[in-house]
Amino acid sequence: MRGNIYDRLSEGREREERIERERPAAELSSSAPSPQNYFYTNEISFVRPEALKDKTFHVFSYVDEGPSPLSVVIGRSHVGADANLEILTQQLLDDVNKSLSHLHWIDYPAPAEVAGVEARRLEYTWRQQGKIVNQIQFLFIAEDEYGLRLLMQITATGNDPKGMSLEERALFDSIIESVQFRSARDKAVNIDE
Repeated sequence: MRGNIYDRLSEGREREERIERERPAAELSSSAPSPQNYFYTNEISFVRPEALKDKTFHVFSYVDEGPSPLSVVIGRSHVGADANLEILTQQLLDDVNKSLSHLHWIDYPAPAEVAGVEARRLEYTWRQQGKIVNQIQFLFIAEDEYGLRLLMQITATGNDPKGMSLEERALFDSIIESVQFRSARDKAVNIDE
């Protein structure tokens, strides 16, 4: 240690500057996302900033263009930590009853299970531009990569006026039966591997 006050002040200033230079590197390394925070799509993964809301819809169809005899849509929307599946289902029912013309319930929300969690199954028909549309929908709660709760909706839509065929129902059932939540191990896989 140097003897006079100016030397001690200079040493203190140098120490503070060194700490300031080292802080950004330390903050970057400590704020690096853990593998669990990666957002996974079919082909890629990335860190989704928590402020950006995920409004993902996956749409599967038999045809490239025009109406498909069967389509499957997977939607997800954030819900509160205290969200209740029964209340969310009731809110959806209210929306469906208000917005769909000539609504006919085939299976009013029935208890179901998807990937080992409580779910609700709905089946109904309605008219769109004068044509009958058939829908089967499963609702359940999952978590995103930040541990925030999501209402998941998996919906099959058919446009055959006679209803969905046995083959279409079997195909949709096979999708529902195969649903799995991504395990912590899947999320922790290093993306460089």
